[in-house]
Amino acid sequence: MTAAFVTLAAALDAAPAPLDFFLRDDDTGWDDAALFALLDCTGEAGVPIDLAVIPQATGAALAARLLGRKAAAPRLIGLHQHGFAHQNHETTERKCEFGPSRTPEAQRADLAAGRALLLERFGDQLDPIFTPPWNRCSPGTPALLAELGFGALSRSRGAPAQQALPELPVDVDWCKHQRLAREQGEAEGPRVAHELAGRVASGGPLGLMLHHAAMDAADLALLSRLLHLIAGHSRVRCWPMRELLARPPTLPPSTAPAESLS
Repeated sequence: MTAAFVTLAAALDAAPAPLDFFLRDDDTGWDDAALFALLDCTGEAGVPIDLAVIPQATGAALAARLLGRKAAAPRLIGLHQHGFAHQNHETTERKCEFGPSRTPEAQRADLAAGRALLLERFGDQLDPIFTPPWNRCSPGTPALLAELGFGALSRSRGAPAQQALPELPVDVDWCKHQRLAREQGEAEGPRVAHELAGRVASGGPLGLMLHHAAMDAADLALLSRLLHLIAGHSRVRCWPMRELLARPPTLPPSTAPAESLS
């Protein structure tokens, strides 16, 4: 076990209470081969994963494959909406599909159309959760989501506060830290493990964000080791997002946000 993994294990040992953990993978609809390689990895580790699904990028064939996987292991895969087309509409600010440059009417139309597409594909297997592309949206978007029947929002920890919907944020961006490690000539893996270890003491739920289309075989090998460590630890409970959201609210105060690659 590397030093970083030892640090994470020690942080879990010292956690003041059992830690709730979840995985969210964004951009389902892109790079199906990478998606199913990731599902093989998480399934082998026995860790639930929630897939944020791009409505316009997800056809009937992919939906059928995902429903087949979900039927075989219902608790290990969650499905929810990820934007509409994953298209940036901003010209001067950071990338955003449902950002301040769009009218409420335009946002509502895309949100509703995306929800209709995914309900057609997944029926009652679709969870009423919304993850905005790039983990950000305008201040008015949560209220629109609530009007349309969504039950929860998932962005990064530290996103602007909103009162329209329950929120289940992610804390650590796997691909961001792997990219920084490569750029700085560091070993891959320790950054993610150290980030997770640093968040343990603040309590859970602790969310790890993945982007399968940006992950290679080396990422999956490291992820497998990490998930086996987490899932095998007596102080950790791994959950699907829908089950966490069904529990009484215990979310900690917002801290620094996890920046998103997509």
